[in-house]
Amino acid sequence: MAVNAIVKNVKLQIKYLGEVKDGKQAYISKTYNKVKPEAEDQDIYDAAGIITGLQTKEVFSINKAEDSELVEA
Repeated sequence: MAVNAIVKNVKLQIKYLGEVKDGKQAYISKTYNKVKPEAEDQDIYDAAGIITGLQTKEVFSINKAEDSELVEA
C-alpha cells in the first residue's frame, strides 16, 4: 500500500540565545505561522535571515515544522 503525505501546515521557528541563568543557557523561541506549504526551503531560510537581521539576540537555530496528513495513494 502506497502512502502520500499532504502538507497541511508549515511553521518557521527561530530560536535565539537568551540569558544564562544558574549556569544554564535559556532560549527565546519565536514561531511564525501560516508559511505557504509550497514555499521552498531556501526561501524560508532567506526570510528567516531577514527577520533575524532585525533582532539584537544571537540566533541559535532556524527550524521548519510541517504538519502532514497521510493518505493512501
